[in-house]
Amino acid sequence: MSALSISLSGLQAAGQRFEASARRIVAAGAEAGNALLAASGRETTDGQSADGDQSPATGAPAIGFSPDMAGAIVDMMQAENAFKANARVAGRISDMQKAYLDMLGNRSTR
Repeated sequence: MSALSISLSGLQAAGQRFEASARRIVAAGAEAGNALLAASGRETTDGQSADGDQSPATGAPAIGFSPDMAGAIVDMMQAENAFKANARVAGRISDMQKAYLDMLGNRSTR
């Protein structure tokens, strides 16, 4: 397996991890929002609030971060850093391969 394919696999894995973390954040936020609406007594059977608005009741506490949401944000930041690192490695490998081919090309013209 070449170094470039390893780097590209790392890019793909980091992208998938980033997407999974984003989904966890959305799910945690939706869950917290639904719990807030249910606690305020404004939710109807179809998931809409009684007055057709999705906003929480006036004076209701802010949604805030759940532990799952905070963990997902940390995972997302780690995935972003892994993606950047793998992209840099792929770029360096590409530069090295280009330099190698240039050296071979110069040697064959002599």
